[in-house]
Amino acid sequence: MPSSFPHFLSADELTARRHGQVTAFLEGRALDRLWLSELMRERVGDGLLLLTSSPVHGLANPTSDLDFIRIQKAAVDGPRIATKIFEEGHHLEVVSFSETELASNIVELERLAGLLPEETVAGLRAWDRQREPRRKQTERIVNGIAMDGTAPYLGALPALSRVWCRAALHTAVEQVAHTTLAERAGETRGRVGYAYNVLLHLMDGLLSHHGDVYTTRKWYVLRWTRLMAEGGWHDASLRAVASTLERLRRDVHTFLGPARAGEPIAARFAELTLEALRATGTAGAVTVEVEVTARVKAFLPGASLLVGADGGVVLPGVGGESDLPFTRGPVGLDALAALDAPTAASLLRALRAGAARLRIGYRDEEAGR
Repeated sequence: MPSSFPHFLSADELTARRHGQVTAFLEGRALDRLWLSELMRERVGDGLLLLTSSPVHGLANPTSDLDFIRIQKAAVDGPRIATKIFEEGHHLEVVSFSETELASNIVELERLAGLLPEETVAGLRAWDRQREPRRKQTERIVNGIAMDGTAPYLGALPALSRVWCRAALHTAVEQVAHTTLAERAGETRGRVGYAYNVLLHLMDGLLSHHGDVYTTRKWYVLRWTRLMAEGGWHDASLRAVASTLERLRRDVHTFLGPARAGEPIAARFAELTLEALRATGTAGAVTVEVEVTARVKAFLPGASLLVGADGGVVLPGVGGESDLPFTRGPVGLDALAALDAPTAASLLRALRAGAARLRIGYRDEEAGR
């Protein structure tokens, strides 16, 4: 598990940096910490008040809201709905949780960080159905700055970083699979859209691996640009992955033009993603398996209808569940690139409709697991 904080700062140095960013934000808005604390105590009661989100990360602008999370000793009953406060032209939001809930979530973060990568991802994806505070709010709390300038939950950042990194890289692998299938199916534009998703989630994964964890997707590119400018990579392999990612980021839009519409790109994004998995110590290789999540019904001669909970999709030339590829066991990621166009198109339709889903596995390439 990574032990260093962003840019090789210590916990105290990172706290001081974020405290400075929060101070600059509050001063820019002519807001007094004591006034904010008293206002929140009056409106929502006593408790540990944390300022979260963009001010903490140095990304706030003059129109940014002030997002607070309050931690109280007593249990919190009922749905967690943010209290909105409009005061002197400022928009403030605060949501409350109990110390017991938060302590349980910190323990769960540590547990997930110690599991196999696919188990980590499965646990995080189930989080919001089972736990309060939810994923986004837990991330905010770990990164949050109290009104006295401390970061009381920053000790959980290494575990948070590992869990968030694995989740982002997992999504990147899924998007690589979609990029490959779209390319094999002959989609010249759709594959580029998926490729952009690969880049975004790889950025998020590498940022998280380096301790810069922030759930809001609109800030991915800005944070990535900042990290590229400041450096601070843990080692040369991570720096190499970042450099390749940057080259692809600057180049990917050119594949939308007619001159490069027929040029393959999926393999480049697959290799970059595998390099990221290896550089972060997540895995040496990945496997892919297809799980059918719907029933197959006869539809027309030479076709069938895969009916899911939210709709269906026509699969020309597919006569049943067993005709979808990779349903009998995991295969290497490169097997997707060997599919013929009709099969790739059918699988992509099934995935888009939710009638099938990908199961991603990880193994240590050297150990053969």
